[in-house]
Amino acid sequence: MLNPNTPLRKVSRALLKKAVDQKNWDLLDKLLEINPKHLNDRSYYTDTWGEWWGLLFHCVMKNQVDGVKVLLKHGANKKIGNWGDCLPYTPLEYAQEHKMDEIVQLLTGQTPPEYTRQSEPELPELNDYDQKVNRQGEIRDETGMVFQIPDDDDE
Repeated sequence: MLNPNTPLRKVSRALLKKAVDQKNWDLLDKLLEINPKHLNDRSYYTDTWGEWWGLLFHCVMKNQVDGVKVLLKHGANKKIGNWGDCLPYTPLEYAQEHKMDEIVQLLTGQTPPEYTRQSEPELPELNDYDQKVNRQGEIRDETGMVFQIPDDDDE
């Protein structure tokens, strides 16, 4: 059970991205249960050439079934795909083209899938890279402009 005193601001873009990058679906589920505000942000990932995508599309591209389950459980928009300098795909189109049958079933389902946490992870502390990810999202919200920041392991 979540602590009712957990501040909503602790759920940041960086923590959501970190949970997906680390395939920590229990943490992702917990974060989205606390506050799903940034669930449908479309600028978490880029290919460095101008294509951008969000958490659901990323999990579909990586064939991460549990990640897709968690995101859909919390109301991820199934129609939000990639955007920018690219051929646009929805998550469903991508999954169908790449024959990801289990993900296609999840994306075409009428009810949100179930996901039950196996652990109760602690909320991680933010590091310098996480602060950059959050600042990138704030700038996008304020100006509509997105820009690439180096990956955490590139620094």
